[in-house]
Amino acid sequence: MENMTITTHYVERKQVGYATPSIAVPAIAYYSGDRVWYAITVPYGALRSGLVKTSSIKKRGQEIIKHEIKNRFLDKEHKNGIKEYMKEEKKFTIPPITLVCTDKLPFEPIILGQKDTINTMDDFYNALKQVGSMGGIIQIPLDYQFECLDGNHRTVAIRELAEEMPDITQGSHLLLNIVCEDDILKIRQDFVDVNKNAKQTTPSINTLFNTRDPIPNIVSTILNEIKYLEDLTELISTSISKNSNDIYTLNNIKNAVIEIAGFDSQGGKNTEIKVNKLLKSNASEKEQVYKNSKMLFELIQHNEYINQCIENKARVKEVRQEALITSGVGLIIVASIAKYILDNFAVNEYKYQFDRLMRYDWSRRNNIFVRSGIIDESGTIANSRSIIGMTKSAILRDLGYSEESGKKEVQE
Repeated sequence: MENMTITTHYVERKQVGYATPSIAVPAIAYYSGDRVWYAITVPYGALRSGLVKTSSIKKRGQEIIKHEIKNRFLDKEHKNGIKEYMKEEKKFTIPPITLVCTDKLPFEPIILGQKDTINTMDDFYNALKQVGSMGGIIQIPLDYQFECLDGNHRTVAIRELAEEMPDITQGSHLLLNIVCEDDILKIRQDFVDVNKNAKQTTPSINTLFNTRDPIPNIVSTILNEIKYLEDLTELISTSISKNSNDIYTLNNIKNAVIEIAGFDSQGGKNTEIKVNKLLKSNASEKEQVYKNSKMLFELIQHNEYINQCIENKARVKEVRQEALITSGVGLIIVASIAKYILDNFAVNEYKYQFDRLMRYDWSRRNNIFVRSGIIDESGTIANSRSIIGMTKSAILRDLGYSEESGKKEVQE
């Protein structure tokens, strides 16, 4: 790229210093919510100096001084979770920290225009209301502490990592948003307002986007590679609405992968966490689970009901009412039996056995489904863990298989 010239604005300092040693920090002042805010960046290592005052972990028997409470107590597990994330993910994402300054910050604006237009803080505030934002310099005393309004756990996690593993934090900078507020009641209200409006990501979004964990990674990869599956999968909601043209949710796909891995997908979140941990520690097993899961979904498209949904999405709602295999519960059962085949037959027998599985009578009228209780008298699908287990066993017997493959136990 051609070496271009730039224009440099030289600023005359209005104050030469302060009685307390301080540092000059480039900043942006901006007006928001009828208050003045400042945005600055600091190296992660700067948090070791105590620049940000954070809350501590509540100790047993500790006396609580009520008028000093401005934040919730520190959650050690949450803080450690942030540290582990930063250790694992080189390109980590840490949102800005929101701080409270109970004193007026000495901000020196950079004026790109007529001189002597801002001579007092009132001049500055009035100008800021009009233009919205303004660049400048803040003098921060070396011993100053900001109250943490939002980001208490992030701040402590970064501070500890900067001390324990500085190679992780070296070179990274944190954005601090600072509001000047001396009313303790307003500070408390700000804390509630910031946190009550925070919304956790949904399980579906976690499955789709959190590809650092093996199971979500496998699910996302398969969705990208198998077109029909992406077309027929609800990517946002955790359930299929009555008028939807989809047949599965991301959670259904995830459960199928867990079954293919050899675990009971109905074991709850704890099982998912531990299976992720197991696959993360064993790359070859993760690769095998991915290959087997992909094979399963490539085969499922040849089932007559799934094929009808692929060929004509307008019929999806109708087909869903006809078949068990077009439901999340049905998919769990299919995946579990597929795992049985993988564990109990030679590779050269897979095709024949999977063809049998796909040609099986998956209609809701199948008497075996009625007897197992997976389909009630009204045709509704049950999602009881015990009934799902009984239905798997009944189908295995109906297919002529001697016994159900045992599920692995997740070890602590």
